[in-house]
Amino acid sequence: MKAALTQNNKPVVLEAAPPSGQTPFADLMLHPEKLEAALKTAKIENDVFAASRRFGRNHAVNSHSPPELKEIEFCLEARFAQTVKLAADFTDWEKFPLDMIKSEDDVWFIFVPLAPGSYSYRFIVDGAWCDDPHSVLQESNPFGTVNAVVKVT
Repeated sequence: MKAALTQNNKPVVLEAAPPSGQTPFADLMLHPEKLEAALKTAKIENDVFAASRRFGRNHAVNSHSPPELKEIEFCLEARFAQTVKLAADFTDWEKFPLDMIKSEDDVWFIFVPLAPGSYSYRFIVDGAWCDDPHSVLQESNPFGTVNAVVKVT
């Protein structure tokens, strides 16, 4: 079903959602190997729905081998913090930041599987952006501050 609207005197066509049962997940449930591959990708990308679409009917599961992932630890000492999040280019920054875990010695940490490459990141401590004081590599960002950089080899 399509509905015609106008926006700035131009027609806008809206498509109806597919009937229930025709979601990207429906095809995956019939093929466990596709579901497993989609969930692995989702864990990396932090987006289950996008990953499920990628491994839908038109994609072969083993069309190419995935890059070798390395577990990278991010940590920050923040004794009085209530929450610490990792925001990075691989989390789409503040759109999908990762919650970090507080250890008994007041160090917040998280392990993230990353493919080889260079990644920019910052911490969000109780809602405020925070630098990584232990980062050796840094790059300027458009907000007048710097992002920490981690290189995965």
